[in-house]
Amino acid sequence: MKMKKSAVAIVLAVCSLGSYVFAEMNTNASLELKVTNDDNIYYEKTDPQSSMITAFIPGLNFSASNDANKLGLDYTAEILNYSFSPSTNNATNQAVGIMGELVFPFGLSIKLRDAYKDTNDAPSSEFVKRINRIQNNLNAEVGYKINRLVSASIVMNQVKHEYSEAIYKPLFNRSESETGLIVFYGISPKTSALLEYDMNKIVYDNVLPNRKDSSETKIKLGLKGKLTPKTVGILKVGSTDRKYDLIANTNNVADSMISLNSITEFSKMTNLKLLIDRNIQESVYANNAYYISTGLTADLGQKIGSSWGVNLNVRTEMGAYPNETTSGALTAKRADTNNSLGLSIGYNAMDWLTANIGFTTKSRSSNFDEFNYTDNVSGIGIKAIF
Repeated sequence: MKMKKSAVAIVLAVCSLGSYVFAEMNTNASLELKVTNDDNIYYEKTDPQSSMITAFIPGLNFSASNDANKLGLDYTAEILNYSFSPSTNNATNQAVGIMGELVFPFGLSIKLRDAYKDTNDAPSSEFVKRINRIQNNLNAEVGYKINRLVSASIVMNQVKHEYSEAIYKPLFNRSESETGLIVFYGISPKTSALLEYDMNKIVYDNVLPNRKDSSETKIKLGLKGKLTPKTVGILKVGSTDRKYDLIANTNNVADSMISLNSITEFSKMTNLKLLIDRNIQESVYANNAYYISTGLTADLGQKIGSSWGVNLNVRTEMGAYPNETTSGALTAKRADTNNSLGLSIGYNAMDWLTANIGFTTKSRSSNFDEFNYTDNVSGIGIKAIF
C-alpha cells in the first residue's frame, strides 16, 4: 500500500513539474487487445493445461522536453481473462514508469527513473510459477563532464520486492541496493572506455536457513558508444565477489561477469539487437543460495515496405548451481538450460493503428528432469493510439 501511494505521489509531482518547466509536451492514450492460446499455462512437465487468454491493455503516455531536458510518464494496465479456471487465473497487472533527464550548462547531468509494477508474472527463470507481487525499480545517475575526454557518473539503484502470498513472503521479500562509480575516457568522438566499481547489498525481510543477506563488490572494464562502424551499445567485462551473511564459505562466490547491449543497423530496413549477460542470481532451490546465469538474446528486425515488419527473437540462458543436491537416484549439481524462440509479424494499417500475429515456444531442460517443461503460445493483437 505504501508503494502504491508513493507511485501516485510521484505521478502527480511529475505532471506538475512538466507543466511549469518544459515547453513541449505530448500526451497520448492507447488501447490494445490480444487473444492468445497457451498450451501449458502452469509450465508442467506432464499433463499440461491449455487456455485461451484475452488481454485488454489500456495505456497512457506523457512526455515533455526542453532542449536537452526530458520528462516522461507512462501507465499501462493488463487485464487478463482465462478460459480455464478464470476464478483463479484471471488477473490485472499494472505498471507505472517515470523518467527525467536534466542537463546543466556547466557539465552536470541528472537522470532519474522509477518503474513500478503490480504483476502476476514469474520472478525469475528458476521459479516459473505466476505469483502476485509488487516490484519497484528506482535508478538515479549523476554525471559530470570533467573535460573534453573525461567524465564520471555516480549510479544508484534500488529494487524492492514484495509478494502477496504468505508462503512466498519469507522466500522472496527483499530489497536490493547498489551504488557505483563509473569513469569514462573518450578514445574517439563517438566511443568511450569505462572503468566501473559497484557495491551491492541484498537484505531480506525474513532470515531463513537458506535466505541470507549478502554484500557484493563488482569491478568492470568496458566500451560505450560506437563499438563497430554499424554497431552502437555498451560492453562490460569484469569480476564480482559476493559474500552471504551467516552461511558457510562454500556459499560465497567470486566469478567473472559480462554484459553487452547493442544494436547493429545493417540498413534502414534491417537491424539486430544483442544482449549478453552473465550474473549471479538469487536461488530458492534446496541448499543453493544462488546460481550463475549466463544468457544470450538476439532480436532481428526486418521492415518490409512501409507497412510490414517481421521480428525474430531467440533467447538461451544457462543456470549453474554450486552445491550438489539429490533427487531420486541422481546426486549432482543442478544445471538448467532455458530456451525461447519467437516470431512475430506486424502491420501498420495507419499511423494510429497496428496489428500483429506471433508465435513463441519456450522450454527448460535440466539434469533434474522434474524441472523440464515446454510451452507454446500463439496469438494475434491489435493496438490503437489516440
